[in-house]
Amino acid sequence: MALDGGILYTADARGRCAGIDAGGDVTFFGDVGGAPNGICVDPRGNCIIANIGNGEVQSLSPDGSHEVLLTEADGRNLPAPNFPYLDFKGRLWVSNSTEKEDLNAALQNPAPDGCVVVMEKGKARIVADGIYFSNGLTLDRNEEYLYVAQTMKQNILRYKINPDGSLGNAETYGPKTLGDLGFPDGIAFDEAGNLWVTLPAWNAVGYISPNGEFQLVLEDKSGNVLKRPTNICFGGKDRKTAFLGSLDGDSIPYFTVPHPGMRLVHQKP
Repeated sequence: MALDGGILYTADARGRCAGIDAGGDVTFFGDVGGAPNGICVDPRGNCIIANIGNGEVQSLSPDGSHEVLLTEADGRNLPAPNFPYLDFKGRLWVSNSTEKEDLNAALQNPAPDGCVVVMEKGKARIVADGIYFSNGLTLDRNEEYLYVAQTMKQNILRYKINPDGSLGNAETYGPKTLGDLGFPDGIAFDEAGNLWVTLPAWNAVGYISPNGEFQLVLEDKSGNVLKRPTNICFGGKDRKTAFLGSLDGDSIPYFTVPHPGMRLVHQKP
């Protein structure tokens, strides 16, 4: 995640997070166990971590202390929290990829056992179910719809958010399938309404335009720079720099985008 002032926060699979300053210096903080996966940042600067390694959603402060926010919802354990998203109403949305303890088994034998949880005023409930490996998620700028990467169906789902916070029926957003290697992972909007998508099996990044067409932007068949990209965020001047997290990378590739990234709750207008 990109903070105002040029600092990046990223998850580190060794049970911690990293802060990277504008000069490239890295500071590690926290000891949260498991394998931190997706993160977002709250308005106080805490990292909200979906820890896919130990089944916890955690809040990690810059001083290294942390608390567990969530491990279950509606009486169901959440063994594979994948990505958190905090909206401007204070709701925390979290994808749980599968009910299986073995992630490889979930990927090799896809089943509609992924879900999305929303945590509001300290209470968590499941609001979407039956997803084939729920992955990255986001809301649009007006917070009218929830978007979820349905990895093992190679598409993006969209749900209308009702006034009470419940969701309408799922619909496919954009192409029915993103292609043979189009297994979506991270998603994020820019201010023009393009939904950016990372595609780790393809070593590629593209976006779904507001009219529903998919446009490939970057492809690295050799994997020299893009090393299974899994997440995308926007920062820098005017939020016009995209930063990529990767499964196999030990650095953060970045590139300039034509439109600013959509502002998140921790970023100033």
